Amino acid sequence: MPANQAPNEESPDQGSPDEGHPDASGSQPTSPAAPAASAMSAMPLPRSGLRGWLTMGIYQPLFLLVFLLYSPVLLWRGMFSRKAQSSQMRERMGFVPRLAGTRPLVWIHGVSVGEVKAASNFVAKLQKLRPDLDLVISTTTPNGRLVARQEYPDLPVVTYPLDLANFPGRALSRLRPQCVLLMELEIWPNFLQAARKRDIPVAVINGRISERTFKGYRMARGLLPQLDLITKYCVQDRAYQQRLLDLGVDGARVFVTGNMKYDSVDMGQHAEAAAKLRPWLSPAGQRVLVTGSTHDDEESIVLDVVKQIRSRKPLGVRVVLVPRHPERSPAICEMVQQKGLQVVRWSDAAETLPPLPEDAVVVVDTIGQLQRFYAACDVAFVGGSLVPHGGQNMLEPAALGRATLFGPHTANFRRDVELLLAADAVIQVADRGGFETELERLLRDDEHCRLLGERARKVITANQGATARTLDLVVDLVGS
Repeated sequence: MPANQAPNEESPDQGSPDEGHPDASGSQPTSPAAPAASAMSAMPLPRSGLRGWLTMGIYQPLFLLVFLLYSPVLLWRGMFSRKAQSSQMRERMGFVPRLAGTRPLVWIHGVSVGEVKAASNFVAKLQKLRPDLDLVISTTTPNGRLVARQEYPDLPVVTYPLDLANFPGRALSRLRPQCVLLMELEIWPNFLQAARKRDIPVAVINGRISERTFKGYRMARGLLPQLDLITKYCVQDRAYQQRLLDLGVDGARVFVTGNMKYDSVDMGQHAEAAAKLRPWLSPAGQRVLVTGSTHDDEESIVLDVVKQIRSRKPLGVRVVLVPRHPERSPAICEMVQQKGLQVVRWSDAAETLPPLPEDAVVVVDTIGQLQRFYAACDVAFVGGSLVPHGGQNMLEPAALGRATLFGPHTANFRRDVELLLAADAVIQVADRGGFETELERLLRDDEHCRLLGERARKVITANQGATARTLDLVVDLVGS
């Protein structure tokens, strides 16, 4: 089964949930050179022995059962609606476009938004290093597909096939990639076996394996021959490396390369857009608070807290709400109005930027806008953290040098939080009361905001370089 999610489950912007002590330096891979693509032929096929037969005998009906049970959820989320067109449904069955030509093709897969964004710098550097290659990007979720088309407008974007029947094999035969690169950790047995039968090497890049997944895999370690079908694992830190070793993965295949997310975060790309947004958001010098990737209930908490802050001492604050799921925007707008505040939808204002009423709350109801709003703010609150979701990506505002705070629920980004807190570069609060206290301090103290931003940018810079190390390790899979 896959390492991180149920079939077609919408994933968060993944971070590094880890309790261990990873390699903070991120300077060099920690394993010797792994075998190249030719080594694929020497790896045992899971179906050839008892373990393989037993694994697939359990996996195939179990996956089918899970998929059938999960189908109502997929329908509810809109997988089969207009958001996912008929062409995407065909791609889920392996009927991807035939892209194979005369040039070698590399298939790069990211489940959803976070993985797609984290791969951006890697894709750019690979194109520069090997302009002779064709690339194709795949995703699993509808939002991931939308963001992929924005991030990679010149590359084909397809939907990853369901791990049923011959769907993976059909997709591989139609694309005929030189190799497949899986962002983070996507262990789909049928896909890996289909790649093995075609002598297509598969590598994991920016790899991670959560504690929960690790415990589950460890219990069924004897039934995981698909782990042997990965040519190379390029993982984010030493803790993840150790977990793979504990699962029986050959150490010669596992490398600590660092987290490519630090290379992909925007450190100035949206400066021009921010320069236009700032005077619109703050025509009278208001402080700008951007709440990013918020989940249900967090928007209401933020507005109530800002109201309390204003009640103690007048303070001009522009609140911008950027929900994790834009489809929640109508309900959020209604909630804002129920609190007696005016609301402006970004989709209505984006073209002309009309004057904003003094107390207007901006609700960003389109995808792909968060970073430019972060770039225009004074204080950033990162959502999914005041509610038990696991947090969202706090590296984005940190890299932009913005004062960043978040709540206690950050398990999906534990490694990032540890690094930032150790440098006194962000603020984490334990509860709503702490959020109110720290937010008020930030909104009233420009110097404190500036210092936090400077420290945060230094943390980001110090942890960059994973992309180059990963490229060095996987480029041989493509051949010369």
